[in-house]
Amino acid sequence: MNSHYKKDYVELSKEFRKSNASPESVEKLYDLLYELENANRTKQDDLVLSNVYSLLGFHKSAFEVFKEVADLNNRKEATKLYVMEEKSKSHKNNFIIKDIRKYREKKEQPKLELSDFVKSKSNDNKFKITNKNSIVFNKLADKVSVYLPNGHIENCLEEIINYINWLGNCKKELIDFYNKENDEDRANDDWYDTLVVYRTQIVIEESGAVFCSISGGDDFYQDHLLDIEIINHTIMSMNYNG
Repeated sequence: MNSHYKKDYVELSKEFRKSNASPESVEKLYDLLYELENANRTKQDDLVLSNVYSLLGFHKSAFEVFKEVADLNNRKEATKLYVMEEKSKSHKNNFIIKDIRKYREKKEQPKLELSDFVKSKSNDNKFKITNKNSIVFNKLADKVSVYLPNGHIENCLEEIINYINWLGNCKKELIDFYNKENDEDRANDDWYDTLVVYRTQIVIEESGAVFCSISGGDDFYQDHLLDIEIINHTIMSMNYNG
């Protein structure tokens, strides 16, 4: 058993903060995290694990680990537990600093068929992809909806599938647009690789134009949603919300 987890954490957390969360420091923290998760841990090790989770933005996981070992008779630990519980409720594990190594692998778009699009019970013009996870921005996207001017999806099935295929990896378009609109943070491959996709809505207009709205997030502003609007294959806007 590694008896130096606490020492390792102190050194790695200093490097992490001093380097402003450099990719190298994040990877080292994740290596420590993976080792701790698979270790036969002591109470002290659990405290270190909770700290690592918290530093990387896994606030729900950090709280769940800490509450098992916190001494509620210790006022400092009891106060910390309350603060962590509130953070867990508001942030959960939604705004983490990601291990980019796990996000770089190219994902294959599943072959979509007519049977994969299920009509909504409340709206004849709305369809959801329910049988498969589509790929949007090279991420698994389980909430993809399609709105049509009528309920006959078979008439534009090929167009929809081609559009989803394009959404699967429009890296250059996203990076170029972000950097054109923002002067402070500069998007790059790492920014794209760590994007999160929460919801995708595709609207086929009567004119044939395709409007797409995507709600996601990035690592620049982890407490905010990133709303992206696209018309056909042209990105029109990116705005932080929250």
